[in-house]
Amino acid sequence: MPWLSKWKHPLPEEDLISWTFDHCDYDRDKPVYIDLDTPTRTLSWTQSRQLVRKLCAGFHAAGLRQGDCVSIASFNDIMYCIAFLGIVGSGGVFSGSNPAYTPYEIAHHVKTAKVKFVLVEPELLETVLEGTKGVVDRKNIFIFNVRGQPCPEGFRSWEWLLQQGESDWVRFTGEEKCRSTAVARLTTSGTTGPPKMAVQSHYNATSWYTMTSEISVPEWEIRNLFPLPLFHVATVPAVHCGPLRRGHVAYIMRRFELEPFLAAAEKYRITVLGFVPPLVIAIINSPLRHKYSLKSVRRAGCGAAPLDRESGERLKALCADDCTFTQVLGSTETTGVFTCFYYPDEDDTGSVGNTILPNSDVKLIDDDGNDITEFNVEGEMCVRGPTIVPEYFENPKANAESWDAEGYFKTGDVVYCDRETKKWYITDRKKELIKVRGFQVAPPELEGVLLYHPDIVDVAVIGLPAPPNSDAERPRAYVVRRPGSSISEDQVKALITDKLASYKKLTGGVLFVDEIPKSASGKILKRVLRDEAAKEAVAGVGIMRASKL
Repeated sequence: MPWLSKWKHPLPEEDLISWTFDHCDYDRDKPVYIDLDTPTRTLSWTQSRQLVRKLCAGFHAAGLRQGDCVSIASFNDIMYCIAFLGIVGSGGVFSGSNPAYTPYEIAHHVKTAKVKFVLVEPELLETVLEGTKGVVDRKNIFIFNVRGQPCPEGFRSWEWLLQQGESDWVRFTGEEKCRSTAVARLTTSGTTGPPKMAVQSHYNATSWYTMTSEISVPEWEIRNLFPLPLFHVATVPAVHCGPLRRGHVAYIMRRFELEPFLAAAEKYRITVLGFVPPLVIAIINSPLRHKYSLKSVRRAGCGAAPLDRESGERLKALCADDCTFTQVLGSTETTGVFTCFYYPDEDDTGSVGNTILPNSDVKLIDDDGNDITEFNVEGEMCVRGPTIVPEYFENPKANAESWDAEGYFKTGDVVYCDRETKKWYITDRKKELIKVRGFQVAPPELEGVLLYHPDIVDVAVIGLPAPPNSDAERPRAYVVRRPGSSISEDQVKALITDKLASYKKLTGGVLFVDEIPKSASGKILKRVLRDEAAKEAVAGVGIMRASKL
């Protein structure tokens, strides 16, 4: 039984940059973006618009053509948002990379996204050069020295891009043009292998913000604090465009640290905050919650993974008396939030929403792909609508597997809708992602790295539950060694440490087994592994070195 949308909401039909700048109804010289480290360093609508026009001229002078992909390798900065707008405005496609990436991961990123240009922060240059070698022309690597760092010899700086005159951004209108023109190629979780690139369109971006942030707008002043990394879908377009569109003040945090985050929330009387479960757990378990006040926060939301009801209530108790705290469900492929509670709706049940975004449809399917027609019955959520990305970039196999004939995208989230309340609840992750400090770790990526080693003939990776007072699930590898091999646990761990970002380490250990449990069709039975791990935890057994499942 599809839940077909009965709520039709008008949506923009213009390019993202025009939509961001051309409807300003607030003081054009007020600070909008504020650097949390140096609060006197700010950007207004007027300054931002001029910088974007300069970047459009600069990228064109550098040789950027319509559809060329530009990657940013940098920690957060107010100029990151300007760079994003300049890339898109010049006709380019944004694709941010995680500053924690290793050269191996950068190489995969630039190849998969077909990156032509890179803006790189000086401290990341060495890693980026190694990862882009032979893929991105060295002359197309620009130094993102927005904090006054010296530009290494032999490279052009960010300033060079701003010194090539001014030109207007690429303007267009019409739904079809907006649907078919890409804003970004965003890295997915890689649940079925190495990360893919989801293509976010202008229509996706403007539709998403319109339906999530311009319906049920509170009457009080919105002041945001953004610690999330600016390469993440949660910031595209919410952080890069939203503040300039609406005039809401946005404090940008370079790197997340708990005490500066809490101190800033109190000092600047932040009214809206977004959380991921590890951050909630960190706050409610930290003595710092008594040192700093969150009583200015009137609206709080949590996403990326389910949060238990008690933790949500404890966080809410730290905020304003009238604060709403609700959870959401979304993904890169849905341009972020897809189910939600509109302000001022409340929830204390752990639901991820009582509303599907307007203009959007949902259906649930069982393991055989059959429609589920009843309330209170779990199934995989499949979605379609204006915020669903049109495709994975140049990946026809993944596209065929992820979209059905009716245009529904298979999210991999197992959910149900309550008959009485019509609230949605997530009960499982079909794609078995591992959540580590707010990052998503895809087992197939780790498995692929391990299987490349000649002494490993089979492997399965699962996530162990986070221990008490921790903010991270723990990736564990089950490894079948080649007969005669003596590869050790430390050597297996080093394969991941040497190739992948630090949050993907095998902190749950390595378990050597004779075989990996599989179904008749060859599918790894990870539920069996999780059940074994649960029994082990109950028995108080540590990580074993050899076993047969």
